[in-house]
Amino acid sequence: METLPFALIMVSAVSHPLWNLMAKRAWDKESFMALLNLAALALFLPVFWLVLPDLSLPVEAVPILAVSAAAETVYYLALGRAYEGGDMSVVYPVARSSPVFVTVAAALVLGETVTPWGLAGILVIFVGVYTLHLRGTGRSELLQPLRRLGEPASRYALVAALGTTVYSIADKMGVTAVAPLRYAFWMIVFNTSFLATVAILRRGTGGLAAEARRNLPRAAAAGFLMTGGYILVLLAMSMTQVSYTLALRQASVVLGTLIGVTILGEQHRWIRVASSAIIFTGVYILGALA
Repeated sequence: METLPFALIMVSAVSHPLWNLMAKRAWDKESFMALLNLAALALFLPVFWLVLPDLSLPVEAVPILAVSAAAETVYYLALGRAYEGGDMSVVYPVARSSPVFVTVAAALVLGETVTPWGLAGILVIFVGVYTLHLRGTGRSELLQPLRRLGEPASRYALVAALGTTVYSIADKMGVTAVAPLRYAFWMIVFNTSFLATVAILRRGTGGLAAEARRNLPRAAAAGFLMTGGYILVLLAMSMTQVSYTLALRQASVVLGTLIGVTILGEQHRWIRVASSAIIFTGVYILGALA
């Protein structure tokens, strides 16, 4: 891989856990998720306006955009709930384990073939998610992850991963029907509209206003990191193989865990770092080898 696409991917891999750190630290996480998406739309609208010759709504892609937006709304809401009660060093890698579900869903919905490497990658990710929930190395700990996977934070993180699966499949269908950047613009518009509407219905405009008073600069920074990182991935994809781009970006799994155990001071440091490395290995196998 050449230096430039590698650098773009790694910057994107760093930006993703950073905006998650900001979301984890937010007071009202649901309102914060809506604010960061509103900020991202406002910040990047001029960029899309300058780059795209045609910003008209692609009518043929509206059903796909609606499905993607609904799934991404589920992702943000579930991620916010997971961060309310869970450690970032657990929630983040579990939420990023969606390639397992994407691989299975692509086989069922799109008719794609799951290779032996794909099955190996899925197995490795399952092992990583399981060991992530260990809190020691004693024999009595071996079965405890089965119980801890049922705790609210882990359940919501898995729901977030499932949301990612649905919108990833929808987006894959969308970019085959519409030019990718044009689709990306309208995807951001739909996502922001759906999420903001749900947040207002659940929290009221007062909830969003209160979070904006506390955290608007941080929400704007998170929105910039989130969407900027996504654009960098699109650029990298145009320069190198898509599979390697997506696989390498999953280095964010390890980075997110490191942020949790260092900056946030979360416990069980080495177990979680090692487990996140196992998850990254499985995701890389799925992306680069399967």
